[in-house]
Formats: sequence, structure tokens, C-alpha cells
Amino acid sequence: MNDKSVLKGTWAAAFTVASVWFGTHVGGGFASGNQVIQYYSNYGYTSVIFPILAMGLLAIVMYIMVKFAKLSGFDNYKDTYAALYPKPWMEVFFEIFYIVIVLAAIASAVAGAGEVLANFIGLNYVGSTKIIMNLIIVAVLIILTIFGIKLVRAASTVLSVAIIVITILLVVFGLAVDYDSIAAQITSQHNLQLAEYTNDIGSAIWKGVLVYAGFQCVSIPPMIAASQDLSLKGVKKAHILGWLMNGLALAASGWMLTKWYPLLASMSTAGKEFLDAGSGSPLVAYANALGIPNQTVLDLIGIQWLLVAFSVLLFCAFMSTCVTLVYTLIQRFEGKFFPKTIKSDKVRGVFVAAIVIAVCFGISLLGLTDIVKFAYGYDGYYALLVIVIPAFVWGIPKIKKLEAAKKAE
Repeated sequence: MNDKSVLKGTWAAAFTVASVWFGTHVGGGFASGNQVIQYYSNYGYTSVIFPILAMGLLAIVMYIMVKFAKLSGFDNYKDTYAALYPKPWMEVFFEIFYIVIVLAAIASAVAGAGEVLANFIGLNYVGSTKIIMNLIIVAVLIILTIFGIKLVRAASTVLSVAIIVITILLVVFGLAVDYDSIAAQITSQHNLQLAEYTNDIGSAIWKGVLVYAGFQCVSIPPMIAASQDLSLKGVKKAHILGWLMNGLALAASGWMLTKWYPLLASMSTAGKEFLDAGSGSPLVAYANALGIPNQTVLDLIGIQWLLVAFSVLLFCAFMSTCVTLVYTLIQRFEGKFFPKTIKSDKVRGVFVAAIVIAVCFGISLLGLTDIVKFAYGYDGYYALLVIVIPAFVWGIPKIKKLEAAKKAE
């Protein structure tokens, strides 16, 4: 065994690949706290356990698919799923999942960036303000997609590291601060009753373990590509590390936001009531407290420098997600967009980008919360049927056959 083959199976090499999964997962949607609130924290302290179970299930599914791809000699998801399903044309099932989740991710990033911007400058992210904020984001997105893709790619790694560091600080401060005093002061001042957690263990398991793992299957394509230089032992190590990195990060965020959920939910409900009534209550500013809950927590804690740093980085993370994913769809469909009629690759790319951005702008008006709840949720249901179950039903038996054939050789 030479040194190169040894390196392919080391924990260091595995960590590099596991970081690809981590980077795909811990983007603006995770850092905002919206996904964590909806799928974990509103159910109480199961939020510390179920993220680890969800990421464990996802790690198993991804390990099956990446191992199957390596044994089959594939380096992309399209060939992998064409070989997995009983009929090659059934690969379109994964394509549908992937396109829907990417469009939803772009739309949620537009909505998230718009809401972060509105919150930061002190506007209520509703009605015409929502439309204006999202249009501003779309205008910036168009410019960056056409002229700034190299800049975004160059900054993406630094940006990812920065948002992870700031999120860690947020979790630490959010857990360390005297929440009881803050909650008592606000509830007394505004005559509020703290909200209760959703007492439904069945729903918590379904959404927090199964559905969340389902729509996070979006990480499978980059993991298949990133694992090409690993040995089979390296692939196993990468998925163990990825499980721990993603599961523990998600659990830590869930723990912190679970602590704050009763106050955030009560302030959000009261704020919406005052907003609908046209009241000038200070709580109106918290009508969307659950939209970007991490930003709200920092506002309540009162650490101004961290709030500013978090808001700026989260905004940039959302924009980076938008530009990267729009560019991914341009690469995917530009060659199929009237290739005989429109000869210029750049012109076809602009048309694809315009269509994608227009569709995502329309979806973004639903708001980050509803996009995460419905678009991610329903695509998660779909993924359970066409990705998770097939991995066990067809993936494992085919891996056994491939391993047997290699041993026979």
C-alpha cells in the first residue's frame, strides 16, 4: 500500500470531505435559526436529541449512496441514481427533488436576506416592505450572478468560517445569559404570557428526524463528487465525522433556541396582534421574531457588535447561497435552452438566470418561515419516498453484489 492510498483513508482526508457536507448544511437557513425553530425547538428539549438522530439517518443514506457510487465508478449523482433505480429513466425522481429544493433554497435565501435587511434598519417585514426588500435583494442578485460569481466563490470559504464562528458565539452567549430575568422583564412590561412548547412527540419525530433528514438529502450530490479521492474506509470515516459535526452543531443551536422559544413565540404573537390593530406598541418590531430568531435573540441580549456582525454575515451568507445556486442551475440548463436558436452561451445563461430569479422572487414573497415549512417540508416527504427508502431497498443489495463481484475478481 503506497502513501497516497493511505492518505485517502485518513481521518484528515475524511474531515475535508465531511466539511463539504457541513458547509452545505450550515448555510444561511441554519444560521438564521428558522429551520431549527420549526423542526426542533418548538417541541422542547427533544431538540437536543432528534438532530443527532436525523443526521445519523442522513449519514447512513449518504454513506450507502456514496459507497454505491464508488464501487460503480461514478462521480456524479445522475449516473448514480440511474444505476440505483430499477429503470434508468427513474433518475428523474431525484432530479425533481433536487430542482425543487434548490429553487426553494434560493427563494428562502432571498426572503431571508430581505428580512435580515428589514430587521436591521428597523422596518417590519410585511406587505409592501417585504416586496421592496426582496426586490432590492433580487437586483443585487442579478448583478452578482452576471458580474460577481468569481468574487462570491473566492469569498465563500472565508464567509462560511466567519458565520460558523459568529453562530458559535451566539449559541454560547444565548445559553450563558440570564434568560429568566430578560423573560420576566419583558413579560411583566408588556403583560405577556410565555408560550408553551408543542406537546406532540409523534410530530416531533416525523418532522425533526424523518422530514429534516429527507430534505437534507440535497447534500448527496456534493458528497458523491467530493468523495472521489477517498478510499472506502475514508468514505466511512467522512460520514462518521459528518454525522458528528452536523448533528452536534444542530443540537447545540436547538438547545439554545429551545431556551428562548417561549419568549420569542409570545412576543411574535403579541407583535402580530398589535401590527394588525395598527398599534404603536414596541412589540410590533417583534412581529417576525421567529423569522430570523437568532437575530432576535442577539437583539434581546443587547450585544450590539455581535448583532451587527451576525446581521452582516448572515446577509452575505444568504446572498452567497443565492448566487451559487442560481449559477448551478445556469450550468445545469443553459445547454438545453434553445441551443440551436441562441448561439451565445452567455446570452442563454442570462435567460436561464432571469427565469430562475423571477420564479424564486415569486416564491420568496411567501416569506422564509412558510418556505421552510411548506417547500422544504413537502420536498422532504417526497425525498423519503424516492431517496431514503430506495437507498435501503435497492442500494444495500446492489452494494453487496458489487462487493461480491470485486472479491471474486
